[in-house]
Amino acid sequence: MERGRLLPLLLFVVVVAVVAVVLAGVAFAAPTTTTLAVEATASQPAPPTETYTLTAADLGGFGGEAPFITTPSAIVETMDTGKVLYAKKATTRRPMASTTKIMTCILILESGVDLDSTVKVSAKAAGTWEVAKWVSAGSKLTVRELLYALMLRSMNGAAVALAENDAGSVNAFAEKMNAKAAELGMNDTHFVTPNGLDAEGHYSTASDMALLARYAMKNETFRKLVNTQTYTLKIAGWPALEMTNTNKLLAEYSWVNGIKTGSTPNGDYCLVSSGARNGREVVAVVLGNKDTDARFADSAALLKFGLDQYRPVTLVDKGTVLAEATVPYHQDGKLELVTDGSFSTQLAADETLTTQVVIDRQLQLPVKAGDVYGHVVIKSGTTEVGKVDLVATKSFDKVTLGSKLLYFINNLFS
Repeated sequence: MERGRLLPLLLFVVVVAVVAVVLAGVAFAAPTTTTLAVEATASQPAPPTETYTLTAADLGGFGGEAPFITTPSAIVETMDTGKVLYAKKATTRRPMASTTKIMTCILILESGVDLDSTVKVSAKAAGTWEVAKWVSAGSKLTVRELLYALMLRSMNGAAVALAENDAGSVNAFAEKMNAKAAELGMNDTHFVTPNGLDAEGHYSTASDMALLARYAMKNETFRKLVNTQTYTLKIAGWPALEMTNTNKLLAEYSWVNGIKTGSTPNGDYCLVSSGARNGREVVAVVLGNKDTDARFADSAALLKFGLDQYRPVTLVDKGTVLAEATVPYHQDGKLELVTDGSFSTQLAADETLTTQVVIDRQLQLPVKAGDVYGHVVIKSGTTEVGKVDLVATKSFDKVTLGSKLLYFINNLFS
């Protein structure tokens, strides 16, 4: 190094061992600490990358093989990300019966209509199979009451009444249903009716219905509706009517939280269901079972299997110190690089996550707080699924002759 050229030497310590990966209560040990001497010149090579991996075996407790089911089309997905945990002919187009009402319900909720506003039931709605004796042409119910009748009792006339009130006609409402399906990416779905009664050209797939269910379950009012076991409807001139949810799983399992049954002559027995346990939530779809009890048994088995097939993991917490550097000729000469965000994901039973701590920029004075000097890169296989910046916590000025003299004077008299 030539005299007169003051190139500060930053002693850089990659504190990878500080990374505390919290995995459903399981601490995963990171590599040992690596010490690096990084000179503040552009010619210096970048520090090496620290890498560690996480597999399902590190967590344990994953379920075994998928259950045998008699349903011809089925799927299980994680609720928040849609990771497929099980699939059986999930892209085969089939009638989806009254699970159609999931789309009807979410469209009404998203329309902005006052749930306590009144709907006058038309003769068409009142006469829709199966006819409810307590509803006739001219009857007035609130939107809220019709939604409970729709999602608990699976009342087909309620679907027609809501569709007509929203769009003016069933056909116009079906157009809205198909537009929403296209928006969501339900590419193998076409709606003709708001209730799911058999009609030519009315179909979906287990995969598409799972996508719709995951979307609808983001709405808190929808969640409340489909997780309600009983609702009492009071209509003038009639005794109080207690409606029981047709989804029997709600009563059988405390962790089941939705969502909708369906059955028609062409669609057979269908069920879209959901369950949550220990920070995990999944949705299951079964379409076309010949037996009503079998659809519930298959759905329960698939939900249990799905909940055992992945774990939520937090790989990076915001503000975690991953690197330190000693800055010469500064009184408070400790520079830390911390994560500028957090990253959480889900680890499936057959998945491996690789996390790399990469310092890809030389520490050269001056340093400004918030400057990015590296990243934490998370990969599933070869696919990058997340990245968090590593930033400097404090600013340090460039070293000058004056700052050096001040540093020595302060140390001399301290």
